[in-house]
Amino acid sequence: MFEANLEDNLLALMRDMKKGVFEPHPLKRVLIPKGDGRFRPLGIPAVRDRVCQEVIRSLLEPIFEQKFHEASFGIRPGRNCHQAIEKVLEYHQQGYKVVLDADIKGFFDNIPLKVIMDAIASEIADGNILRLIEKFLRSGVIENGIFKPTTIGTPQGGLCKALHNPPCGVPVSVWYFRPFSM
Repeated sequence: MFEANLEDNLLALMRDMKKGVFEPHPLKRVLIPKGDGRFRPLGIPAVRDRVCQEVIRSLLEPIFEQKFHEASFGIRPGRNCHQAIEKVLEYHQQGYKVVLDADIKGFFDNIPLKVIMDAIASEIADGNILRLIEKFLRSGVIENGIFKPTTIGTPQGGLCKALHNPPCGVPVSVWYFRPFSM
């Protein structure tokens, strides 16, 4: 267990990350029941992988957070649903009359990894960080004791809890989100 030898494990993790030899474990697949009887797959990372992901997030979030559109509120630090409602009311007072609430089914599961990596590489030049993010994206999942490789999309949980969040989410959201007028 990572926590049992925390200091040594953190030092080893930092050393491996700096040397570029860190290898993430596959995510553990857990199915979370939804209200309609279906299940949502969630990927649970190992503790050491979560620590590494948090380091990456803390480095990349300040870079990508400023690229979000002002009307984007999903899974962003310091933003919440109440602020989103206030923004909708503000837009209404400015004369906007239409709100689009859309959910693209299977979107996160089907984004090509190259699109994600290209979006990140457009802002990040550090090869070690880019390789590490790609390793996480390709780390696969263990489901019912069977390893399944990741070839497309982002697993829900772990590095890309939702595709709106760094380290890989912000650039992809910026890439896909384009303001438009009616």
